[in-house]
Amino acid sequence: MINLPDISDRYQKYIQIGKIKLESFGGKNQVFGAVYTVSCADDNSIVKKILSTDGKNRVLIVDAAGVSHASMIGDQIAESAVKNNWAGIVINGCVRDVEELKNLPIGIFAKGSIAQKTNKKNHGFEDVLISFGSVVMTSGKWIYIDQNGWLVADNKLEL
Repeated sequence: MINLPDISDRYQKYIQIGKIKLESFGGKNQVFGAVYTVSCADDNSIVKKILSTDGKNRVLIVDAAGVSHASMIGDQIAESAVKNNWAGIVINGCVRDVEELKNLPIGIFAKGSIAQKTNKKNHGFEDVLISFGSVVMTSGKWIYIDQNGWLVADNKLEL
């Protein structure tokens, strides 16, 4: 079990604190793990592809440019993430199928929800530098997130 305020106090020199509010949509209200990054907006093709591979208990961070008019994941993609050992999904954007998502044993955090799905044009980039909420992230960093907020560290923190 993690406690973000305690982690923040203990490691304040070694972390970046996320400055945008993310809501919990999954069955787990906290998650931490190594980061894998994706940058895409209006197209979740790459998200679906990545979550269908072995996540190795990592957390997929999706920078969807904060778009609120289309969702990056729904129940089917989230179920694939669970089956493929992803610890969590964090989205600078929206999700859908919120009633189903809360029954899945995975941490899912996003800015909000909307029923509209994305276009499918195979646009987007994986394993790239992304930045949102005043935090710069690359694959391999570590994210810690709970109901208090979220933070990113360069390395795994001793809890």
